[in-house]
Amino acid sequence: MALREYERRILAEIEQRLGEDDPALAGHLATFGADDPSFARGARGGWQAWAVCGAIAVVAAGLLALLFFAAPGAPDPEPASPRQVPEEVAPVTAG
Repeated sequence: MALREYERRILAEIEQRLGEDDPALAGHLATFGADDPSFARGARGGWQAWAVCGAIAVVAAGLLALLFFAAPGAPDPEPASPRQVPEEVAPVTAG
């Protein structure tokens, strides 16, 4: 995220005042992370995490497609047969 010119000027003033007020702390902050290679790498090494996430997503999508196409389909429903009415049942007449 880029800073505006006003924000950069404010940060430069804060840095200058910190250097005047506490030079030891300013020195520690200036060298913060200098001995840590992962910190010095910055955003250049971020592609590795994206590559791993992308590979996991591709494998997951492949497994889902495999399950979708390899799974047996639902059985076909049996055709409906006409209802058989027992012969001994006589229609009821009103009377």
